[in-house]
Amino acid sequence: MDLLNCVIIEDNPVDRLLLEEYLAKYSFINITGTFVNPVESLEHLKTNLINILFLDVDMPVINGIDFLKSLADPPPCIMVTAHPEYAIDAFDVQAIDYLLKPVKPERLDKAIQRTLELQEIKSKAVQYSMHFENDFLMIKEGTVLNKVHIADILYLEALTNYTKVVTVQKKYITLNNLKSFLDYLPPKRFLRIHRSYAVAVDKIQGVYKNELLISEQRLPLGKTYRQEVKKHFTESN
Repeated sequence: MDLLNCVIIEDNPVDRLLLEEYLAKYSFINITGTFVNPVESLEHLKTNLINILFLDVDMPVINGIDFLKSLADPPPCIMVTAHPEYAIDAFDVQAIDYLLKPVKPERLDKAIQRTLELQEIKSKAVQYSMHFENDFLMIKEGTVLNKVHIADILYLEALTNYTKVVTVQKKYITLNNLKSFLDYLPPKRFLRIHRSYAVAVDKIQGVYKNELLISEQRLPLGKTYRQEVKKHFTESN
């Protein structure tokens, strides 16, 4: 397995050392830098390829979420904080995971596995072509061309510059961001519910304060999209 370059930004020395100790057990993780505030890390992030950024939320100068928003091309990020109330904001900026302090080794391991899955997804991302006149799109996987009916799509998930297409039968990865992907789909049939998610309207099973239920899966409902979702269902009834 290739080495994963990692940066830790954490102002609490005890939490920082504990995270370093846990990460030292992973032979494929290389900690290239540790910083006590985001501003100090800027030059390092610009000049190094970083595969995982462990980022505290509540810090002096600038908080972790605002810092991540300020980066033109942020690395995959795992938020680490003592404040559970920031979870929705963290996923709004496409954090891979959200760890609560004190960090538990088994929970850290799960976050790292999610990061590895994302790396694999990126390496397997494939080009696609679309044809909507017959209500389907074609997704190419290597030499295989898959016919995917739009009616079978459950939801779309943004993965930085990629889009995961989740259908009833299978998941596909395409080389396009979520916004561009949605531009090609029938607008009345898909609804953006989060910075990272759009769903097929007819597949929604339930709407909650911070979540939607799609095919027995709970997806986050971003606070900036709640009004639009509410408006959609009000007009539909």
